[in-house]
Order: sequence, then C-alpha cells, then structure tokens
Amino acid sequence: MAAGEPRDGGGYYFRFLPHRTFSSLSAREITSRLRQWSMLGRIQAQAFSFDQTFQPYQKDDFVMAFFKDPNVIPNLQLLSDSSGQWTTLGLYWCVLPFT
Repeated sequence: MAAGEPRDGGGYYFRFLPHRTFSSLSAREITSRLRQWSMLGRIQAQAFSFDQTFQPYQKDDFVMAFFKDPNVIPNLQLLSDSSGQWTTLGLYWCVLPFT
C-alpha cells in the first residue's frame, strides 16, 4: 500500500504532518526551562493525523495501529539512548503490555 491510500478492513490510517510546528516549544520561557533541565535538543514534538473518530474504549487498538502504521514507522523520531542521536522508529519498535 502506498502512503496516503486508504486502508482495507477498517483500520486506522495515519498521516505524518512534517510541517506542523509547535510554537510553545520555541517560546523563550520554555527553552529556558528546557535548558535548565538539560532537555533542550533532547525533546521534540511531531504531528500525525488519523482518519477515524477516536473511541476511548478502542485505545489499545489505536495505539497498536499507530506503531504499526507504514506512515508512522519511517517518520516517528526517537532519541537513541546509546548514541544520543535522533533516529526513526524503523523496525525497532516494541509492544508494551497494556493494563
């Protein structure tokens, strides 16, 4: 399936929004606090849209669909513990148990 094509089977479809900005993260007061806690450059916000109404009772399905989505996997940025560099989720995602 190509990026942007609708899904069969009624699953969620996610779309990466690379040009979405978060002005709150660049506000002077916020950057000062991020620097104070050594988080400046180590925190990032990304936006994704999805095509269905979110239903709280389907939260587990939503989260699993997000991390398995072919539009999320190559775009979701993570800060590597070992290198300290930003990397994509790629094939290195894990499934956490939900309670």
